[in-house]
Amino acid sequence: MNFFEYQDKARRNTGLLVGLFALAVLLLIAITTGLTALLVARSRGVPFEPLQLGALLGWDTVAGIALSITAVIGLGSVYKLHQLAAGGRAVAESLGGRKINVAPQNNAERRALNVVEEMAIASGTPVPDVYILDDDAINAFAAGYKPADAVVGLTRGCIERLNRDELQGVVAHEFSHIFNGDMRLNIRIVGLLNGILIIGMLGYWILRGSHFSAVSSRSRDNRGRLALFGIGAGLMVIGYTGTFFGNLIKSAVSRQREFLADASAVQFTRNNAGIAGALKKIGGYSGGSQLAASQAAEFSHMYFASGLKKSFANLFATHPPLAERIGRLDPHWNGRFPLSDDTAQDPAATAAQDARAQGFAAVAPAAQPASFQQVADSVDNSIGNPSDQQVRYGQQLLASVPAALQQAARDPFAARALVYRLLFHPEATQQQQQRQLLQKVAHPAVYRELERLEPQIEALPPCARLPLLDLCVPALKELVPQQYQVFKRNLIKLLRSDGRVDLWEWALYRVLMHAIEGTPDRQRLSGRKGAQQDATRFILAAVAHAGQDAYLPAKRAFESGLEVLQLAVTPLPAAGDITLARLDKAIAIAADLRPLHKPRLLKAMAATMAHDGVIEAEELELLRAVADSLDCPMPPVPPTPVTAGSTTTASAVG
Repeated sequence: MNFFEYQDKARRNTGLLVGLFALAVLLLIAITTGLTALLVARSRGVPFEPLQLGALLGWDTVAGIALSITAVIGLGSVYKLHQLAAGGRAVAESLGGRKINVAPQNNAERRALNVVEEMAIASGTPVPDVYILDDDAINAFAAGYKPADAVVGLTRGCIERLNRDELQGVVAHEFSHIFNGDMRLNIRIVGLLNGILIIGMLGYWILRGSHFSAVSSRSRDNRGRLALFGIGAGLMVIGYTGTFFGNLIKSAVSRQREFLADASAVQFTRNNAGIAGALKKIGGYSGGSQLAASQAAEFSHMYFASGLKKSFANLFATHPPLAERIGRLDPHWNGRFPLSDDTAQDPAATAAQDARAQGFAAVAPAAQPASFQQVADSVDNSIGNPSDQQVRYGQQLLASVPAALQQAARDPFAARALVYRLLFHPEATQQQQQRQLLQKVAHPAVYRELERLEPQIEALPPCARLPLLDLCVPALKELVPQQYQVFKRNLIKLLRSDGRVDLWEWALYRVLMHAIEGTPDRQRLSGRKGAQQDATRFILAAVAHAGQDAYLPAKRAFESGLEVLQLAVTPLPAAGDITLARLDKAIAIAADLRPLHKPRLLKAMAATMAHDGVIEAEELELLRAVADSLDCPMPPVPPTPVTAGSTTTASAVG
């Protein structure tokens, strides 16, 4: 399966998960009703008959029990999901994580951040926030709702005890969870389980209350306390029975996905020794992968390896046994775990591995055009599934960004200057207008930083501009609300400074807003019949006008895109109708397309761009930027020679 098929399966799995938990809730209602009927039967001195619950309790009572149980579980789930509304950041902070994107404190943290940045650039996603858990265990996790708000968490033991290849394997494993739609499902599991657990917690609190009441009033009538005790004990039995079945469901859902993520990590890196080596070190390390955080159990299904001690003969294990995972990755493994308590990384070996990684990136990438077929193949096979060649190309792209710009991208102050300059119009006259505007509206120190960095930004190859923007995202998330609102207003003023919309400038702006804000207005037009078709037509029209100066070539390019989507030919909207607000609205609606429909839109855009015979490097980056806004992380296309005859017509793609 490719990325879109996995996303579609993730949607179906969410429905299956909700169905399984609904069955668990029905079971809890049945158990609660049965226990209540048993108590009533004993109090009345009548025989308990399970098939006569309605006659014994009355159907109003049965309905009240069902509504009460459902309401408690629902409120508990909603409360937990509200706590986790911030996505991956909420999970990482719950586990005591510290964000390192802006200020890594030592070489191990810098190396970990570099590995994550390389994987993000290679896969076409914004650089995620990276959190370090101050724990000696070797473990990691990815959390969030979608790639744009994902975080990657790594333990201290993970970044200090694993070599670069092993760390890259672990990070690739976590990126696989990001791409396969596992993260959203994982957070929903946490919410649903919390709702069921609330019932048991209510019982526990009632039991504690009855105990304190007994201590303070021993001479009084015990009947009330016994009733409280019975209610509390019953709720605990009900709640923890539900938790038992909920954890079984969580374990069953999680285990198989770990095998998939291991296989994907090998596919990304083409190095099974890396991830297998990390698993072997966990097996031979006395600290293992067990986390010390007080809330570790709540997120146990999110980790790279089991974060909890073994219990119940692995009945609730969320991960397959280490030996089984290693056996699939390394069939020739001898079955013995190396003792790794004293295997913190040797600085010389670490430096050698880092030098080797930089050697892959020694040659700066040359921007080259691509054929339609190359891009179509990339859409089908590389989105959410970067190849080993693309991982190396990601290293090259990162290396092509000067160290001064990388450092500036990690600073919330300087990152604003970088983004302002990236959004400049290519024409000198327009650039001068934009500079004059920024001198008036931007912070003077930010503008001076722009002037200092401008020569290096101008020298960047086109294919490095989007990676540089992605590097800026974690730092820009650190802006306080007032700073961010001023920054956003200035960006919009820059886009509108010349009175027309440049599609490349808009695409960079949209990538940034999508990474920081998501798509809050996604539902604005989605209720209108045909809105998605209108949105896709409008996006194709914007691409057609961006690539052609004259009306007739733009019209033919537009019709090439419509042919891929199998839509009827309609008049091409005028260039003057392409506005920022309408583009934002069209992307918001298109982002709600079903996963299996999104690749057709991306191929239609490619066909529109390739109408003149080839897709230029700038157009490739535009396509990647729009794909990012559609939650389809598209890796950069490595440069290969393209001949005029290699272009495939739109009609060749289904």
